Amino acid sequence: MNKILILKNDRVGDLFNSLDGINAIIQDNPNTKIEIILSQISHKLNFLFDISNVTVTFLPYHLRILDKLKLFFKILNNSFEKIYILSPKNFYFYLPFFCKSKFYAITIINSNKSRPLNFLLKKLFKYKVNNRDDKRIDDNIGSLIFDLCSSKKLSSYKNILSHSPQCSNLFQSNISLFKNFIHIHYKDYIFKKNGWSHSSFLKLINKLSLKNKIILTSDFGNFDYHKIFLSNFSYLDFDNSTDKTDLKKNVHYLHNINTSDLFKLISLSKTVISPHGAMTVMASYLQKKVIDIFDVNININAFREFKPRNDNYNFFIIKSNFEKILFKINKFL
Repeated sequence: MNKILILKNDRVGDLFNSLDGINAIIQDNPNTKIEIILSQISHKLNFLFDISNVTVTFLPYHLRILDKLKLFFKILNNSFEKIYILSPKNFYFYLPFFCKSKFYAITIINSNKSRPLNFLLKKLFKYKVNNRDDKRIDDNIGSLIFDLCSSKKLSSYKNILSHSPQCSNLFQSNISLFKNFIHIHYKDYIFKKNGWSHSSFLKLINKLSLKNKIILTSDFGNFDYHKIFLSNFSYLDFDNSTDKTDLKKNVHYLHNINTSDLFKLISLSKTVISPHGAMTVMASYLQKKVIDIFDVNININAFREFKPRNDNYNFFIIKSNFEKILFKINKFL
């Protein structure tokens, strides 16, 4: 049986930008053994690839020397017909020198640092260029990856989202909570950097909750602001499976929710509001209404690179003016 290797040890949002392309590879090769290497960040999303001829393995997002050696010997000891470089890490572009596989890759042109070096392009069987210096708006990263990986139009492929995640008991036991709600994700450094105090954000949440049920999440970890959320809102604490929800309240905080529960949460939401990243990319892939919040220092080309295929997508650049931000969110809602 022929074998294909897909290198996608990247962040969660980047995985979803590649999902249509990976789906095309899988459906175009039903009788081929396919191995997908994801990052350990994405390990809870392996349910997406619960398919008989597909196996999922994991490497760190940042490869150590030992990880590189492990991958090198995997490729050396297996006869992969094709290898797809969907995470354009410099190390990957040297692998074609050591095996006869056909390499397909996403490459990057950037005025600061391009990947790979020009002489390495000759070793690639096929590649698509993500030109970060180009301001065109018709070639987002998801489209480039799909074009690299596919043999047919996007509409010719079945949706890959046919498998459900294995959710935690705490999430399942509170499933009735997740109806007709807006999911808001808080990224502390984005709000702080743009002049928002914790009290300003709480004021925003409370204003929006006057007319909407809010499910609030925040970055995984243990930070001082988590204590503020836990003390101000009804909550589920996924660290210790604690249920402190109050159904009379209109704001519920999900502390340190895991990735598979988060995916299910987004799939049940009616709107997702978040600084640009995994939340908004997942929500756009699921065709949810999205309000994407960009940092004031965002590179203008990011709007081209990450623009999703989603008619319900809106965005704004965050500013410190509370009333203007509240007005924009209410306008998009």
